[in-house]
Amino acid sequence: MKRHFFALLMLACAGCTPAVTKLNVADISKSDALQVTDKRPATEKENKIFSLLITSKEYGVIRTGDVHLSPPPVRLLQHEVYQKFAADGGAHAVTVYHFVIYQNMRTQLRAGAIGAGLGGALGSVVGNAIASHDAASQTHLTDEMSFNSISEEYLRGQYNASENPDNAAVYIIYVDTDIDGKKIFTRTVASMKPHSDQNPLAGAVELAIRNHLARYDTSGAVVASATQPSAVSAATSATLVAAAAPAGSDAQSASPNAGMLPMAQSAASQIGCNAVRPNGDTTFTASCGSYEVVIDCDGGKCHPTHTVNTHQ
Repeated sequence: MKRHFFALLMLACAGCTPAVTKLNVADISKSDALQVTDKRPATEKENKIFSLLITSKEYGVIRTGDVHLSPPPVRLLQHEVYQKFAADGGAHAVTVYHFVIYQNMRTQLRAGAIGAGLGGALGSVVGNAIASHDAASQTHLTDEMSFNSISEEYLRGQYNASENPDNAAVYIIYVDTDIDGKKIFTRTVASMKPHSDQNPLAGAVELAIRNHLARYDTSGAVVASATQPSAVSAATSATLVAAAAPAGSDAQSASPNAGMLPMAQSAASQIGCNAVRPNGDTTFTASCGSYEVVIDCDGGKCHPTHTVNTHQ
């Protein structure tokens, strides 16, 4: 009981509004003139703790609201767009459809609860070992259809084993913009562990913005500190379909769900999960590290529906 109470307290404190992180952005007033239309859902600007119950599938995931940064995320994006595209005085049309930040601290919070239950030196060792985990930052493309098809919002704050093999506490940031008629949607995973004297949230948001805007370059290159694990390519999808079919058979006729496999895999990749496997005529299961997600396909579309715990 003590352990559960301690974990609830940790998560409640994690969701409390801290002192606002103030960034000193040089010459930010110059970008005031750039018009940016913010079409984000109102919820993306607000804090939310998805669950305080340690046994809940939503436990440890928090949506981080705009109040935590000054200037707020979209204002920082506006300035970076100005620096990149509009500093020459040209007119540019900028619309923001999504800019939302999630924290995933599930492993850390559960470890804290276990450490509190153990107590003493052993409990401290357990807690400190988990807290020291780190993750490499990375950004990749996603798409709005897959993002919107996720029926349970907390799933957007999940990561897979390849993104975060040590289960470090991470920020997961989605940015979706249209600049001069070109629409790009990215997902960034960045460590919550402090590096040097930079605030982790500020660093994650700035990295997400830079990598997102780099996608507008002709080369499509991103800053050197990020990696791009691609979404499932057509070739990979074809390989997965072929692997699902018995040897010597046609992939489309081998099973009722063979043609749906690439769509299911794409839906899984958008929420950071690994390979999918058939789980019925129109459903699939995707491995996501310590849990699995059931993906349902119907009417030519696939979307995650719920999670299944595998091990803690």
